[in-house]
Amino acid sequence: MILIYTHNLSNRFKYVVELIFKSVLNIDYQLTDDKDFFKSSQVAKIAYTNETNLSTVYIDCDVLLFETHIKHELPSSKKEYIDFPKFYVTNKKDFLGYDLFAMVFYFSVRYEEYLTTQVDNHQRFRAENSIAYQYNCLQIPFLNNAIEDFSRKLKIEFPQLEFKKRVFNFLSTIDIDNAFAYANKGLRRNLGGFVKDFFNLNFKNISSRILSNFDEKKDPYHTFDTINRLSEETETQLKYFVLISDYSKYDKNPNHKNTGFQFLLKSLSEKFQIGLHPSYHSMIKLEKISTEHDRLENILGKKITSARCHFLRIKLPNTYRAFIEKGITDDYTMIYASQCGFRTGLCMPYKWFDLIKNEQTNLKIHTSVMMEGTLRDYNKLNPEKALEISLNLLTEVKKYGGEFISIFHNDSFTHKNIEWINVYKSVLKESKK
Repeated sequence: MILIYTHNLSNRFKYVVELIFKSVLNIDYQLTDDKDFFKSSQVAKIAYTNETNLSTVYIDCDVLLFETHIKHELPSSKKEYIDFPKFYVTNKKDFLGYDLFAMVFYFSVRYEEYLTTQVDNHQRFRAENSIAYQYNCLQIPFLNNAIEDFSRKLKIEFPQLEFKKRVFNFLSTIDIDNAFAYANKGLRRNLGGFVKDFFNLNFKNISSRILSNFDEKKDPYHTFDTINRLSEETETQLKYFVLISDYSKYDKNPNHKNTGFQFLLKSLSEKFQIGLHPSYHSMIKLEKISTEHDRLENILGKKITSARCHFLRIKLPNTYRAFIEKGITDDYTMIYASQCGFRTGLCMPYKWFDLIKNEQTNLKIHTSVMMEGTLRDYNKLNPEKALEISLNLLTEVKKYGGEFISIFHNDSFTHKNIEWINVYKSVLKESKK
């Protein structure tokens, strides 16, 4: 157990202490703002303050954790560093030379995403504008690295401390953006596609369209037997996220009332976890989250408590507040579309802090780490290079006993994508070593 003192037990301070010591280091702690009690205690203790004489282990604190407003300034660090960049460098000779607590808070709550107006063409916060990308640490869980370094130094100071090791976990997630290429799409959509293929002389598509509508298992996007088999063969935890919105330019699943589509979802839910994939427009029209959530629950007859936003479109704090209101307890959206890596700087789940309300919530953030669409479509990498990057990310997560979450789409398991299927297989295989 560690005793931690500060002069102001603010919500921000309490939050970051729980994140560091419970979510990451897995050790009990006690907070106090009683200076006399702290000074007289003989246990392992840390002073988070500007006073230098309270403990051998003291961290010179920044004001960030004692504020309640959002200020428009970005922290900085030296561009050249060993292991990880150090933000909120202190002027005094304290235990670390920088304020770890402020640094963990800033990046874990996604403070910078509340400040920027620089977004991509889908109104998403750009990976390339993130501090982690600019400091070349997006592909390492640099907050885990910093916390691990902190724990090693604490262990030297207090040899009696025992930090319980976290157990590595791998979760394969599949986004069902388009369950079928042709089947269960209705007469109007199929007729329009047929005419287009006919005038483009694309007779292969015409043949596939006809076969798919007679037998949906012959639809090229119906790859679920393959995905499920790989999960079972490798004993890999598998979770599907389902887009169940009204049809739009970016939302192309079958109508939620379609019996074939409903049958597919029910059959998948018998063996695997199902989460909501809120539609493209739900980022702006928050009421769609509630509508789509209710649809999925009604179809499956089960509670839906997890989500990942379609196109990774998320707006803080609005999206997460809407999740909480609908009983969603776990979010898997935290990954950039254009860059793989650790958007939060962490590789293990933790609770979300509402920066506007200045309070911790019960919504748990799961940082997804790699997506095949990022590597293939955004970064234009070949499968060999994509696998190399994926395995490097996997190694980083294993190092800290974290949670590695991969994202693939069912339409990436078609016959023409055999090389990307092999990337998926290799990542699953490596996760078991």
